[in-house]
Amino acid sequence: MRVFLAVEFPESVKEYLFHMQQVVRKISRSGHFTDRDNFHLTLRFIGETGTEDRKKLKQAIEAAARKREPFPITLQGLGHFPRGSEHIIWIGLQNSNALRALYDCLETELETYGYPKERNAYTPHITLGREVALDGNFAELAHSVSAESMIVPVSRISLMQSTRTNRRLKYVPLYTKEL
Repeated sequence: MRVFLAVEFPESVKEYLFHMQQVVRKISRSGHFTDRDNFHLTLRFIGETGTEDRKKLKQAIEAAARKREPFPITLQGLGHFPRGSEHIIWIGLQNSNALRALYDCLETELETYGYPKERNAYTPHITLGREVALDGNFAELAHSVSAESMIVPVSRISLMQSTRTNRRLKYVPLYTKEL
C-alpha cells in the first residue's frame, strides 16, 4: 500500500484551489491536474508499506500530534518546479514557524520508528497540476493569476493511501489524529 502523511483541507479551501487550478488549466496546452477531492498538503511521502509499517506510522503521528497545537497557515502565490518544457504547478504558503515545527516534530518521531529524516529541504506546497505544458512562460502565468491570501486551519495529521480506481488517482485517509 502506497502512503504519505498530510494535512487535509476543508471543502472551502478545496473549492478555492479548484478555482485557481481552472485558471491555470485554461492557459495550458496539457497536463495532469489534481482532482478536487485530492488537494492536500504533504508533510512526508513514505511510499510502499506493509501492515507493521502503517502501525509505526500511526504511532509516530500520535506522538507528534500530542506535542503540537492547531494553527493556521496562509496560502500564497502560484509557484512551479520546471521539468524541461513542462512544469509542476502549485500554490505556495507563507513562511510558518508552526508548520515548520510540526514538520520537524513529525520527522523526529518518524526517525524513532526507523524512518530516516528527509535529506531534501521541505518546500510546503499544494500541487495543482503535473506535467503541465503552458501556452506561455511561467512568469506570464504567475502575472495573470492573482492568488489571494487565504488562511487555512491545520488541526490534524492524516495517514493517506494513494490508490488508483478505474485509472483515477484517489487519496484516501487511513488514519487521522487531531492536534
